[in-house]
Amino acid sequence: MKSIFYVITWLCLIYIGGYQAPLRAEDTGCFSYVKQLAEQRSAQAFVKTPMMQVDTGRITYDHYQHIKFRHNKTFWRAENLPFQLEFMHPGMHYIQPIELFTWENGQAHPIKFSKDYYDYSEVKFLNLENDEPRMGFTGFRILSKLGGEYAAFSETMVFQGASYFRALAQDQHYGLSARGLGINTSLEGKEEFPDYTQFWLEKPKADAKTFTFCALLDSPSTTGASRFVLTSGSHTDMEVETQLYPRQDMAQIAVAPLTSMFFHGENSTHRYGDYRPEVHDSDGLLVQQADQGWLWQPLAEVPYFNVGTIPSKQLKGFGLMQRDRDFNNYQDLEAWYHARPSVWVEPLEDWGSGQVKLMRLHTESDTTDNIVAFWQSDAGMQFKHLHYRLSWRSTDPEAHKLGKVTATRVTNKAVDSMPGHNNRIRFIIDFNQLPPLKEPPTANITINGKAQAKPMVVQENPYVKGWRVIAVLFPDSCAEPINLSVQLTSGGNPLTETWSYPVPQDLCVAP
Repeated sequence: MKSIFYVITWLCLIYIGGYQAPLRAEDTGCFSYVKQLAEQRSAQAFVKTPMMQVDTGRITYDHYQHIKFRHNKTFWRAENLPFQLEFMHPGMHYIQPIELFTWENGQAHPIKFSKDYYDYSEVKFLNLENDEPRMGFTGFRILSKLGGEYAAFSETMVFQGASYFRALAQDQHYGLSARGLGINTSLEGKEEFPDYTQFWLEKPKADAKTFTFCALLDSPSTTGASRFVLTSGSHTDMEVETQLYPRQDMAQIAVAPLTSMFFHGENSTHRYGDYRPEVHDSDGLLVQQADQGWLWQPLAEVPYFNVGTIPSKQLKGFGLMQRDRDFNNYQDLEAWYHARPSVWVEPLEDWGSGQVKLMRLHTESDTTDNIVAFWQSDAGMQFKHLHYRLSWRSTDPEAHKLGKVTATRVTNKAVDSMPGHNNRIRFIIDFNQLPPLKEPPTANITINGKAQAKPMVVQENPYVKGWRVIAVLFPDSCAEPINLSVQLTSGGNPLTETWSYPVPQDLCVAP
């Protein structure tokens, strides 16, 4: 009878992830174990992690902001390790617990929730004494020395909620989010949000330059094992490798999804009465293709659900970028939009053919994310191994040597120089970082859709140390999408990236 009890107990521990199956001596990293666990879990019916049986609604936004992690309890601080951890308290809508383990020499050791980690001295009228046994962590922060060896430890990355995470490089403030996986992301009303339910955090050595950790991904459609290798500094880079084990077919697998916010910018015709000239976490989508070079598509807030597609046979990278770093263009002393990170996604294997998708939604607030970018492979369900690098940065990738778009402005209002043309849309595009030129560059225009264009005006713009292109578009029909592209060249050679702009439906007026 005892033997049966021990077998049942052992199987239960495997199921909840508390027992670490033996690993080969040469394979002591957490990734192999988590892949085994994810594969086993995929053969079982999905069971969502129960929400905490705690009235976390009593922990209001104000309470949550004043619950502080005790810095003397920061994990691995006493050992002065180069990467350290702080754990996220439950509260507000963060009520789904995660399990945390350290991983050392092929063995896992659970990190248990305790109120001793937190300072509640600034929280009034909140008593959690009877709730502690039912409480758990909802995420964690990674701290490192972003400013170099002699800098103080500061927050570098945070995981909290579904498979969301955010990170910072030196001198940045949090902005856009990344996710471990998206499912049916651009299929309106059908999106599925997988959860990272368990994490294994490999204890770094005293001289470690990287921090490795693993996570179990779970959802009704798939399980997955993810490994992350983090390097922090002036750029914060993280290698991500995920193996999926589908439970069922998925209509769409969104790889390396990025989620951001664009409320209004210099290309907006409506600013909702906001005193701030621009409000956005990102201002453009940058794409690099092996056969077509660099493409820049400015972001825009649209009054409708919209999904754009950029096909690629050999993607080199894509990202949501915050190029505008001038405080004067934001005037926000609290949000620091000028210091929001750009995130660049670089495939670390051949992703084959597919599309970069850009999803835009309507928003009337800067508190709501309305921009999503991701990769979708033409291989569909066969694309189960995801391997790429994420880079949080303040500049474009170093490989981008061409001239860049610095501003886009759009108008369809009548002006004195073109009276009577109510159906025209005028685009003013500024480029900079071009090489010195002996004569003005040539502006090449491409129109996809039913529209005509006037000959473009190309002017030197000393205020951006570059060139301005003015393109005037006359739609023939607004029934189908229209896309306008412009690139500056000299002698047939590209001088700049390609500027690409989907004509907004609300600005399109057919004759």
